[in-house]
Amino acid sequence: MDDFRLHSISTQNYRNLSLCNTIDLSNLNIFIGPNGSGKSNALSVLEFLRNCIIGQSDESQTISQFDNAVAKLGGAKMLDKTMPRPNEVSFQYNFDQFRDLPKGLTLDLSMYIISKDSKVSISKESLHDFISRQQAQPFYYYKYHDIHAGEGVVSVWNDEYEQSSHFERVQNVPTDSLGLVTLYKLLEESKNPPERTPIYKRRRQLMEFINRWYFYNANYMNLEQIRASEPKIGLSDIFLSPSGHNLALVIYNLVQKDINFEDSLNYAMKSILPNTRRVRPIIAGLNSLNLEWYFDNIHEPFYLNEMSDGTVRMLCWAAILLSPVLPSLLIIDEPELSIHTAWMPILAEWIKKASRRTQLVICTHSPDLLDNFTDSAENVLAFTLSDTEHNVCRRLALNTLEEKIAEGWKLGDLYRVGDPLIGGWPW
Repeated sequence: MDDFRLHSISTQNYRNLSLCNTIDLSNLNIFIGPNGSGKSNALSVLEFLRNCIIGQSDESQTISQFDNAVAKLGGAKMLDKTMPRPNEVSFQYNFDQFRDLPKGLTLDLSMYIISKDSKVSISKESLHDFISRQQAQPFYYYKYHDIHAGEGVVSVWNDEYEQSSHFERVQNVPTDSLGLVTLYKLLEESKNPPERTPIYKRRRQLMEFINRWYFYNANYMNLEQIRASEPKIGLSDIFLSPSGHNLALVIYNLVQKDINFEDSLNYAMKSILPNTRRVRPIIAGLNSLNLEWYFDNIHEPFYLNEMSDGTVRMLCWAAILLSPVLPSLLIIDEPELSIHTAWMPILAEWIKKASRRTQLVICTHSPDLLDNFTDSAENVLAFTLSDTEHNVCRRLALNTLEEKIAEGWKLGDLYRVGDPLIGGWPW
């Protein structure tokens, strides 16, 4: 489990989540709500930050990581349609305190939008204490574009004892790239080494944490590619790609990395297909990898191109959720796709098990999957309309559901009938 954890996110003027909507996150978070209720928009706010930091720039077209990340949000069209232009879209990311950072961190980011076709630029960016954010003067690690675009300040320690600090002005702060990313370049002309800035250590910790966020959408996983792919041995992948094409390689590398993983994986596959004897990665051809699936009393192995869609998907989820090496934040959209309802309790148990080791966000439309989180209803967040244009997110209150649950209702049952205590049904 990471010491660092994402505590909450909030938005302003962003699509249909534009009411300064704060989404508080725990280790396990189950997002529910009808189509168009804002779930995907909330996930995109998380993915945006990761894309700003690790996305690849197109040097030939001088497109920055930030520009690529903005394009995936819809560019200038990300602005709430009810808001006048020009205007700002703002995101806030709050990170919990940990051992050597008792006040946590808050990253504030505002983007300026002039027209529907205009280039989106950063209008404000700052990193400061999370716990002290309501104080008149929280501690700021840096503030960019606060007074003038392209300028800012960075905190610098006054001495080696790190008991007091002052602001040092920085110039040429880009408006098309996160200052968090370009910090070292901004400090090139400073008379102080980067190590004298409080942000030096925090930047490394924060970027390492965000670098290990992984996003999966079952709709984008290419089952035909997974079945046909024979990845080369020697690559170091331990996380499944968004398409899933490196499944055999990931399983092979995790088996080499952790002696218990193969047993865990086989136990998991027995739970969905009890006559499973063994699933194993094998080297085939010229250093290529494939997966063999053996069943009791059948001598010849089966291969993924002979297995059902649901079976292949469950193997993917097992490789992700049961891995000995988990992302620092794991987001899965619609994991129930193609999965038989009888396997939903198994999938839910894998999700709960993973959430004891890292932070998860699961977005689902399935009442059958939701049924299996009745015992952890406080981890469910419902997206519902607050007015004709906007949506809010609220965490289910266990005390309001206790009577229904005592009567034998499950969360999925309440979801199916559109009970106002849970909401989420599309009528």
